[in-house]
Amino acid sequence: MKAMREVAIVGIGQHPWGQFPEKNMQEMGVECTVDALKDANMSWRDIQSAAYGAYMWIADRGGVPSLLMGTSIARMMGETGIPMVNCVNACASGQAILREAVLAVASGHADTAIAVAADKSAGGFFRPQLRDPSPSKFDRGAENDTDYIRFCMTGETNPAYWAMELRRRMYDVGTTDEVLAMAKHITSQGAVNNPYARYRKVFTIEEIKASKYIADPLRLFEICATSDGAAAVIVTTLDNAKKHNKKPLLVKAITIGTPTFGDPTIRLTFCSAYPRPGVLDLSESRNAINVIYKISGLQPADIDIIELPDNSSWHYLVYLECILGLKAGEADKMLMSGKVHPITGELPVCSGGGVAAQGEAVVAQGLSQVCQLVRQMRGEAGDGQVKKTKLVNGLAQTYGYAGNNAACILSKAW
Repeated sequence: MKAMREVAIVGIGQHPWGQFPEKNMQEMGVECTVDALKDANMSWRDIQSAAYGAYMWIADRGGVPSLLMGTSIARMMGETGIPMVNCVNACASGQAILREAVLAVASGHADTAIAVAADKSAGGFFRPQLRDPSPSKFDRGAENDTDYIRFCMTGETNPAYWAMELRRRMYDVGTTDEVLAMAKHITSQGAVNNPYARYRKVFTIEEIKASKYIADPLRLFEICATSDGAAAVIVTTLDNAKKHNKKPLLVKAITIGTPTFGDPTIRLTFCSAYPRPGVLDLSESRNAINVIYKISGLQPADIDIIELPDNSSWHYLVYLECILGLKAGEADKMLMSGKVHPITGELPVCSGGGVAAQGEAVVAQGLSQVCQLVRQMRGEAGDGQVKKTKLVNGLAQTYGYAGNNAACILSKAW
């Protein structure tokens, strides 16, 4: 079998996160595509393969053009006949499509590829509905969506099951309200100088604790909002990247993770799964992390900066433990010690404020994390640059609905 080629990130583009009713998703995707091409010193005709984030809920968020996001953006950029794929991996879609782009280049099917994702996430719980209430071949009405029916029957929305997991953690390892509030307080300090963040302010401990409960013990400011957002990443061979950009970042490893049967984690689609001895919680996340460490030959101690999916304060803690191979409860101590402060920490985590500061733009979130790593590792984060000077290896992980997960490690290549 032909040896895989080394692949590097040569260009990034990102649209700010927030609410932009004047733009559609395709326009946002085109904007960040153009920015990524400029960053890479390339033209659209240099792109030989493309992967795009698509949608589960298409009827009320743009219809079929949103499901076929790549086709729509290609029409706007100019149809050049390149192969493309439209991917739905829920919140893990961003890194899933980056993996497709990386594999296209690594395998020799393309010399340069792009991953683009854009989202205009609705507020509140995602309800699968039709403008025309009659079911169609492209979408199903809520009355025919068995997952949605089960969620309604059990009250099992995202914050509800996160709260159940958190309550168990509080019982098992003693996580306190102070720790939960600190997770939001600390990460918000990274958002102040991040021009792509939606909430660019420091949330005080008092503000966080005073916010209303959404699902006890999680408060409003301890869970993320949903936002509009878009991002693009261009990858090429390492040799080619060095010709186009003075600071290419090698994609040391990238993978997708899925659950192991018997995982005790409460999930929307696995509420009644039976735990099996020896199967750890968050198995899809642990599986992904184990793979990227194995592929890269690196260990947790080699990682210099982290972007994790802090969709809630519970997520911040458990994903820090997952990524670093810590015992349950150890993340609480790291957080309170200041070691993982987003700007001044020995190991910066969520340097741009994380998902908490952006609000999740579902399919684009994974690419946003990668863009943030790239800016920091290049030293191009401006006033939001971390104080740590040694940034050789960066890790990003994102997770999604139904046990989807993705993770990658980037390394300096200059």
